[in-house]
Parts: sequence; structure tokens; C-alpha cells
Amino acid sequence: MSFDAFLIALLCSLVVIVISLWFIRQQLKLSQVREEKIRAGEARYEEERQKRVDSIRVLLMAAGSNELNWVEASIRIKHLLDQLGVNLADHEDISAFYIMTEKTAHIPTHEQWKDLPKLAKDKFLKEMQAYEQEHGEHLLRAKSSLMSYSL
Repeated sequence: MSFDAFLIALLCSLVVIVISLWFIRQQLKLSQVREEKIRAGEARYEEERQKRVDSIRVLLMAAGSNELNWVEASIRIKHLLDQLGVNLADHEDISAFYIMTEKTAHIPTHEQWKDLPKLAKDKFLKEMQAYEQEHGEHLLRAKSSLMSYSL
């Protein structure tokens, strides 16, 4: 092998090494960016999760008061638990929120409620009050159980 051929082979090898190093460096940068995005996504997920847990706690504190009736609190709490991916329908005490939500699922909400005639609203309000009286003790147990439950 001549000296010129050796130099050409050496030069080609160096070019391949430099290109390989550049490619590896780019892949490491991309990997770092991906990891940062994953960490940011996990942090955002935890933040959103914590907001839902805090919302449940606020609802529990207001539930059963003049501010928030049991029916509305139950619907909201069940919805937040669903968003958290937690199903406590089989929990002896906490199931009260699921029961109330199920029993009142036929009652219109939001805009539909506003459009109801007064007579229909009164009928539904009486029905909701009856459910609240019927399940009052169970709802109080559910409130204290969920307050102490680790979400």
C-alpha cells in the first residue's frame, strides 16, 4: 500500500469518526430534550392532579352547607374522582357520592335547568331534598371518609 493510499484511508477514517461524533452529540441533545419534556409533562400531570385533589377537599368542606347542597357536591366530587381515575363506588362509605349522582342523573343541569318551568324545578328540588334526607347520614360518613382518604 502506498503512502498516498494510506493518507486517503486515514483521512476517510477521520471524516467518518467526526461525522459519527457529531451524530452521537445530536442524538444526546435530542435525548436530553425528550427527557426534559417528559419531566415537564409529569410535573404538569402532578400539578393538575393536585388541583383536582384540592378541589375535592374544598367541595367536601362546603358540602351540605348553604353554599353547596349534597347533590351538586356529589356530582362534582364523583366527576373529579373519575378524572383522577379513582373508582370508590364499592367503598362502603364513599359510595354515597356515587349513589347520589346516579339517582339524580335524570335531573337537568346548567342551561337545561334554566329553561325548565318553575313547576318542574320545584318538583326536582323536592326530589333532591328527599334524596339528601334519605342519604344524609351516609353522605356525612362519605364526607369524613373521603377527607381522610389518601388520593
